[in-house]
Amino acid sequence: MTRYTHSTATNRTSAPENDPVASTTIADFLDAEVTGPETTVTGVDALDGAGADDLAFCTYDDPEHVRTSDAGIVICSPTVGSLPERTLIHAERPKAALVRVDDEFFRPGVAETVVHPTAVVEDGATIGERCRIGAHAYVASCVTIGDDCRVGQGTALGGIGFGFARMDDGELRRQRHTGRVVIENDVEIGANSSIDRAVFDETIVRRGTKLSGNVHLAHQAELGEDTTVAYGSGFSGGVRVGDRVTVHPHVSVATDVVIGDDAEIGMNAAVLDDVTAETTVVGSPAAPIGGHDDD
Repeated sequence: MTRYTHSTATNRTSAPENDPVASTTIADFLDAEVTGPETTVTGVDALDGAGADDLAFCTYDDPEHVRTSDAGIVICSPTVGSLPERTLIHAERPKAALVRVDDEFFRPGVAETVVHPTAVVEDGATIGERCRIGAHAYVASCVTIGDDCRVGQGTALGGIGFGFARMDDGELRRQRHTGRVVIENDVEIGANSSIDRAVFDETIVRRGTKLSGNVHLAHQAELGEDTTVAYGSGFSGGVRVGDRVTVHPHVSVATDVVIGDDAEIGMNAAVLDDVTAETTVVGSPAAPIGGHDDD
């Protein structure tokens, strides 16, 4: 089992907080075009709140949004063009570019795994390197967490699943759950979420997947790699979700449903049947966009 520390300290390593980074350095890092005067920045901020020392991004094609910002450098679409006296870096995906720059130059790194003093980690649980376990989180003994993961405040990992059998007389008896929970590397789980242990095998969240708050993953379910799940969504037992799937808020997925790679599930959808890869479904019951009757 990986050793970790109970601490509220940051335990981070980074370049000096106010170390300025030049616009040409950022452009070279992104392999992007830069226009305007050479400028340095020391951090990032929103386009409408940034100051002269900040880097911001703009997803609008209208250059007026850039003109009215006080940001020292703006990452924007090439369609914005150049503007007098403004330092612009042109990228096809400005938000993604800003995140890359922030990670490289400004965001403090995580040096070691830290578990909040109020969190409970049972003996037998395994937590990888450079993880963060938030306040009042619970990690059961059946849980394995990979490297570079974050578990939000109040989240419970490895609880007993919602599995019962109805006897001949109508009595409900709980089925014993003896499986595990496996959280692979670079996974984030938001606050007040819950992931149940499997009945026999594993409940799995694959590498790079991000869960918002108040998400529930039932026993024996599996989320693929680089999938995003927005707040308030729930997955019943045995669900299989592919890679790079986008799940919008308050989605419900029925037992044993399979969702293919690169699918998208619209807000408030009730997914009762399998979803093929690269398909967008909406509604209750969920159906492919354009698949509903006009009447």
